[in-house]
Amino acid sequence: MEISLYSALIWSTASLIFSLALVVFLGSSDKTSRIFSICVFIVTLWTIDTGLVLSAPNKQLAEIFVKISDVFSSAVATSFFYFFLTYPSGTKPNKFITIFLVFYQLFISYLCLFTNKIVGNAFYVASPVKWGWEFGQLSLLFEIYFIGLILIGIVILHRKYLFYKELCVKKNLLFMILTINIGAIPPVVMCDILPRFGYFDLDWLGPITGIVWVSIITYSILRYRQMNVKAVAAEVLAIAMSIILFINIFVDISSDRWMSIVTFGAFIILAYYLIKNILREAKQTEQLADLNANLAAKVAEQTAEVRRSYDLEKKARRELEKLNETKDQFIMITQHHLRTPVTGIRWELEEILSGAHGPLSAKLKKALSEAQGSTDRLTKIVNDFLAITAIKAGGNILNLAPASLRPLVEDILKELRIDIENKKISVDYPTDEKDWPTLNIDANKMREALLIIIENAIKYNVAGGRIAIQTRLDKEVFELSVTDSGLGIGREDMEKIFSNLFHRGERARQTNPIGMGVGLSVARAIVSAHHGELTLESEGEGKGTKAVVMIGGVAKLEVKSCWRY
Repeated sequence: MEISLYSALIWSTASLIFSLALVVFLGSSDKTSRIFSICVFIVTLWTIDTGLVLSAPNKQLAEIFVKISDVFSSAVATSFFYFFLTYPSGTKPNKFITIFLVFYQLFISYLCLFTNKIVGNAFYVASPVKWGWEFGQLSLLFEIYFIGLILIGIVILHRKYLFYKELCVKKNLLFMILTINIGAIPPVVMCDILPRFGYFDLDWLGPITGIVWVSIITYSILRYRQMNVKAVAAEVLAIAMSIILFINIFVDISSDRWMSIVTFGAFIILAYYLIKNILREAKQTEQLADLNANLAAKVAEQTAEVRRSYDLEKKARRELEKLNETKDQFIMITQHHLRTPVTGIRWELEEILSGAHGPLSAKLKKALSEAQGSTDRLTKIVNDFLAITAIKAGGNILNLAPASLRPLVEDILKELRIDIENKKISVDYPTDEKDWPTLNIDANKMREALLIIIENAIKYNVAGGRIAIQTRLDKEVFELSVTDSGLGIGREDMEKIFSNLFHRGERARQTNPIGMGVGLSVARAIVSAHHGELTLESEGEGKGTKAVVMIGGVAKLEVKSCWRY
C-alpha cells in the first residue's frame, strides 16, 4: 500500500478527531457527551477509511473502501441526528424515531455494501486522490438521507437556541451549530457533490477540514464547559501526537517533508500548552503555599475585626435600648400633664355648649362644636400613644378574663351602623356560638383593637362595598379575619405600615385627611400584649385588604354558619 502525503494528512486529522472523542468520553459522564463521543468516533472511522481509499493499491480494494466510506457517512448522519435530539438536556428521543433511524441505517448500509445502487465501480483517475467511483441509481436517496438529517438537526439546534435563556447554554448551542455546519458542508461538497460532476481532485480535503471543527468544539469545551467535559487542549494534542508517533513506528509517514513540518508544528503547539499548564500549576502551588503560611494570621486578624465590630454594635444597641426605655418612661411620667389640660378643655366646652354660661349664637355654637371635635381627637391620640408606650414598657395594662369576641364585634357594628349605612356596605360574620370560643383576653382592650380594624375596613372601603368577618380554629389558635373590598395597600406601603408609626398611603390620606396613622400600631400592640399576632394582606391598591388577628389558647375547630348584617 502506497501512503501518499494526502493519506498521511487525513490520518493525522483522524488521530486528532479520535483524541477529541476519547477526551469527551473520559471527561464527562453526561449522556449527551457520551453520545457525542460516539458520533465523533464514527467520524474518525470515516476519515480513516477516506485515507485508505487514497492509498488503495488496486481497484478492488478501492471499491470496498468507497462502499465502507458511504456506510460510515450515513452512520455519521444517523448518530448526529440522534445527538441533536438529546442535546443539551439529555432527553431520550421518541422510540419510533429511534427505530426508524436504526432501520434506515441498516437499509442504507445493505445497499452500500452488497449492491451497486448507491456507489458503483471504482476507477483510476489521474489526480491526487488516485481513485474515482460511479454513482448508483439510488445514490440520490443516500444524499437526501444524509443532507436531510443534518439540515433537520441544525433546525432543531436553532430552535433550542431560541428556547434556552441561560447564556452559557446558548453559547454552547451556538458553537455546536457552527461545528456541525463546518463539519458537514465541506465534506458534502468535496466528497459528494463535486465527484458527482466527475471532479475528484478535492476529495482528500473534505476530511482534513475536521481540524477546523475539532478546534471549535475544543474551544467551546475549554471556554464554556461544553457538555460538562473536563478537558484541556493539551490532552487532545497529546493523544493525537501519541497516535501519529505510534503509526510512524510501522509506516514512515514523517519521511515526507510536509508531514515532518506538520508533525513538528503539532509538537510545538503541544509543548506550548504543556508549558503553559505547568507554569499555571506552579503559580497555583505557590499561591496555595502562601495562603497556608498566612492563613492563621489572616484568620486572627479577621476574628479581631469581627470582635471589635460586635462590641461596637453591642454597645450601640444597649445605648439605643436605654434611650428607647427613657423615652417610654418620659411619656408615661407626663401622662397626667398631657391628659389634665385636654380633659379640662373638654369639660369647659361641654358646659359652654350646654348653655351653662348663657345662650350661644348659631355661629359660635358651630365653632365651639368643631373645637370640641378637635379636642376629642386629641384625647384619642394621647390615649393611643399612652397605650403603645405602656405595652412596650411592659406595663400591666391588661385585665385578663374569659370572654368571647362575638359580643365585641356586634357592639362595634352597632356603634358604626350609621357609617355602614351611609356607605351602603354589606357585612357578613358567623353567628354560631361554636365559631366564637372563649378566650383569655382583656375585653375592653381587645374591643379597642377590633374597633380600629373594623373602622378602617369601613372608612377605607368603597360605596356599596363588602366586609367579610370570618373565624377559624387551627390547633388551639383562634383566627379572626376582616376582609374588605376597599382601597387596598400597595407593596411599598405594606412594608412601612407597621415599621413607621405615622405612615399612611397616599390614597388613605386622600380618603381620610385627618388620620394620624397610629391606629393599626395601637391594634397590633394590644394583640401582641395578648401573645397574639396582627397581620395585613393585600394584593395591591384597589384590591381590598385583609386584617388577620391570631390568638392562641383554643382547642377545637367547628363548622361555621353566617349571618348577613
